[in-house]
Formats: sequence, C-alpha cells, structure tokens
Amino acid sequence: MLEFQKQNCQLTLEEGLEIYYNAFEDQESILKGDTLPEFIFGHDCTHVIFGLGLSLKEEAILDTYTIYGCKNSIKIIIKAAGQIFKSKELLNLYKKLISEHGLIGLLKLVNSSKKSKKIARIKTKKMKKKWSYIVPKSYLSYKINDLRDEYGISILTEKELGL
Repeated sequence: MLEFQKQNCQLTLEEGLEIYYNAFEDQESILKGDTLPEFIFGHDCTHVIFGLGLSLKEEAILDTYTIYGCKNSIKIIIKAAGQIFKSKELLNLYKKLISEHGLIGLLKLVNSSKKSKKIARIKTKKMKKKWSYIVPKSYLSYKINDLRDEYGISILTEKELGL
C-alpha cells in the first residue's frame, strides 16, 4: 500500500503525486511529455486524492470515482476521448494492455471490480462537493487529508478494494 492510500494521509498532494509517479516501473512513462498534459495531470491527481494505486483493477475503480465524484466529468471524458487517438503514448499503452491481457481479459477485470465500483459510487454520493478534475496548482501544497476532509472524500479500504 502506498502512503497516499491511507485515509488520513498527511502528505501534500505534490508529495502523493511523487510517490505515485515513483511507483511506476517505467519512469519514462506516458506521464512525461504527453500530448494531453492537463488531462493526464488531472487523472494522476484523482489516483492520489481517491487513494487508488497502479493496478488495472484500481484503474477501473477510478473510472467510477471520476464519473460520479468529479465536476464536469462527462464533458472532460468526451473531450479527452476525442484527443486520445492523437496521443501516441496513450495508444501505445492501450495496445500493450490489450496484447498482455486481451480484450476479454480486460472486460473480465472490469467485471471483477463491480463490487468495489459499487462501493466507490456510494462513497461519491456522500461527498460534500465534487472534486475538480482540472486541479488548481495551489492544491499541490495542501495536505491530502485536508483536501479529503474538505470534499468529503472517503477512500476504499483494502478490504473494499479486494486486492
């Protein structure tokens, strides 16, 4: 478990992001110099604020937090979807995932995360306000715990994650 995956994490958002980035095997990943830097940065911040790591299952769960727990999420997703095919890095990532797991394998993964996604959906309904997917840079100096308190974000426990 990474430090930002604890509900009462005392790290700043910037420190949490650094831990998130350092957890990647490929340090020269899509996170550096992508054609969609604002979208990718927002995505990375949602991983940290909602306490989700790097597994594909957690990625599937993050979709639920993003759709239901972020402001203007549908607009952002539609805008990003139109840009994804312009991103060589993201296309390569999707190709790699499909070649490693197959389309059926990825669908099974999403299906296996149904219970966790349902819990995440319930938690988003209890939030005080929706998280901004496009994160103000000033938030980087705020403690993760303080941001979670402000927004009423309750992250999944290890048991709820089912990892």
